[in-house]
Amino acid sequence: MPSISHAGAVHVEYNHFPVGELWEPGFERKDDRPNFQTDEAVIVVPGRIIVRSRLQEDFASVALALSDRRDQAPGPEWALIASVTYRPVYKGRMAAFDTTNGPAGSADKVLEAFGCLVPPGEAAISLEPSHVYDVQVWARGGWYAPERFNAVGPEAEASDPTAYVVVFSPSGTQEAPAPAAHESRRERLARTRGKLPLNMR
Repeated sequence: MPSISHAGAVHVEYNHFPVGELWEPGFERKDDRPNFQTDEAVIVVPGRIIVRSRLQEDFASVALALSDRRDQAPGPEWALIASVTYRPVYKGRMAAFDTTNGPAGSADKVLEAFGCLVPPGEAAISLEPSHVYDVQVWARGGWYAPERFNAVGPEAEASDPTAYVVVFSPSGTQEAPAPAAHESRRERLARTRGKLPLNMR
C-alpha cells in the first residue's frame, strides 16, 4: 500500500499547476521556469513538476504518494497522463501548489485512491534527497472522465470533478543536495554580476 498524503485542493490557472519542492534556507534557489513551448503533459524543472491541464481554469483535488510499485493505478477509473523522472534539489519536501496563490488548500471531501479514502488536508510528502524518483501522474473525472470524451460539444460536463494523484517511486540514487557554501555580499555581487560595483572596488 502506498504512503499517501492528505487530499489538497488546487486552483488551476493558465492550464497548469505545480507540485514543488519547498526551498530550504542555505540552499541556492534553482531556476525553475518551465518551457511551455512543448506538448508534454507534465514538465519537469529543477525543484518542480508542472502538471498541465486540458482546462484553462479548474479546481481539482490532488494527493501525493510514495510507492515501491511503478505499475499500480490508484483505481480502475484513473488515467495515466505522464511518467517522468524527478531528482530532489533541496531536502525533498514536496507539496502541491495553486498556479498563482501558493500552497494548495485542503480539499472539501475525501478522495478515493488505492482502495482507501484519503482525508482532506495538506497535499505534501517527504522524499529522500539522495534518491531519484520515477513519477507517475494519474488523473480522473472532469475533462478526463469518459463521459466528457464521449460527449458532443465542449460544454459537456462530467459528474465527477477533476482529481490528480502524483506517485513517486524510488528508482536510483544520487548525491544528496547540500547547502551552498556561505559567501559574503561582496563575493555574491562579484559572482552574479561578473564584477564588483564601482563603489566596492
